[in-house]
Amino acid sequence: MMALVIAGREFRSLFLSPLAWTILGVIQIILAYMFLAQLDYYLMVQARIAGMEEAPGITDLIVAPLFGNAGVIMLWVTP
Repeated sequence: MMALVIAGREFRSLFLSPLAWTILGVIQIILAYMFLAQLDYYLMVQARIAGMEEAPGITDLIVAPLFGNAGVIMLWVTP
């Protein structure tokens, strides 16, 4: 139980510093850029995949790669 109290205090003190907010902002900008780049790619190939049988959808071309990239970014950022 004491560990939860200590973890709560550390978590609160982390977000009182501007460094944590700056890092979160930079991560959001990077992820937004990746999302928009993948959305642009999807819009470019949409005409080509429209005629395919069992064509990949938005989840396959946008969401799954974005979550994969987000996982890698979180591994880099997490201390």
